[in-house]
Amino acid sequence: MKIQAWAASLIIGVAIQATAQGQENILTAHIRADGTILRQAPHWISSVELQSQPNYFSQYKLSLVPDQVKREPRFCVASPIDATSYERQLHGQAKVLGAPRVSHVTVMTQLVDVVAASGDNRMEFMVMCSR
Repeated sequence: MKIQAWAASLIIGVAIQATAQGQENILTAHIRADGTILRQAPHWISSVELQSQPNYFSQYKLSLVPDQVKREPRFCVASPIDATSYERQLHGQAKVLGAPRVSHVTVMTQLVDVVAASGDNRMEFMVMCSR
């Protein structure tokens, strides 16, 4: 009898944990330097607004789909993947600005520690959020 009670508790515990983990989602996207969404899984970004400041930075505001993102992502990270030049590979950075919101996530790209003026700081990047 004790074994059956223990087994039932174990099964219930595993079911609760599986349900909790099932609600944990990873959102990913591949954004081109001009702000075009190349891929995303699931469909969580409705549009991308690009604001470029030559020789300084480029800022991408990723507007989120309200039906898909019902609460704020807990954590987001961005990574540049622009391989158009060695300088972009070496000096390119992408980072999430501020806390992710239920309405949007802001990503900034820039070239840091370059010898001359950086010029165009728009870069292709990947972004991932967990909720």
